[in-house]
Amino acid sequence: MSGQSSSVAVSGAGPMLLSPMLAVIGPPPGPDTEAEYAYETLWNGARVLSHLPGDGSVRLLSATGMDVTTQYPELQELPGMLPAPEAVLDGEIIASGDDGQPSVERLQQRMSLHHPGAVTHAVEDLPVRLMVYDILYLGQPVIQLPYTSRRDLLDDLALTGPGVAVPAAWPAPATDALEQTRAEGYDGVVAKRLSSPYLPGRRTRDWIKIKHLTPH
Repeated sequence: MSGQSSSVAVSGAGPMLLSPMLAVIGPPPGPDTEAEYAYETLWNGARVLSHLPGDGSVRLLSATGMDVTTQYPELQELPGMLPAPEAVLDGEIIASGDDGQPSVERLQQRMSLHHPGAVTHAVEDLPVRLMVYDILYLGQPVIQLPYTSRRDLLDDLALTGPGVAVPAAWPAPATDALEQTRAEGYDGVVAKRLSSPYLPGRRTRDWIKIKHLTPH
């Protein structure tokens, strides 16, 4: 459900709007190159860039650049987790089904709600969680850093709460990540090149979606 053209990034005066980095769909890295990548769960959620200006507020922009902040009031907890003066985070919003796995149907129901009363009610009936997997700005631009350095910065923030998590990343071999995500009921993994900077609006094999070929 991730889209193509959203926004956020950076200048000396602070974050500016940029488009999120995009992934191609397979094929997976071969045996000679798979160690050049880390492997993360493929969420198939709603892509959002979270702007945290350092004043206790958060602004959520969708993959198409729409402001969706008021649709997810439970994510107002995010600024309180962040020790940095200001930041921009990349991730996906997911909604879980009765089996505890991400449910596209429930997420679509939640995304369709805009009336404040309906949204407030949905916080209990259709709760969401933000899976944060990259960082574009942390007091200064960091998109030029390699994936490994950005991931270290993100892990050091220790973002965790009822509605926010930083998901795990597996090293090679890719088969380990694929086997675990299949066993846990997910659709696949995203391979992310360890040396790659964050490339706003670009779709390259630095990020590769690898979907499971057979049903869970």
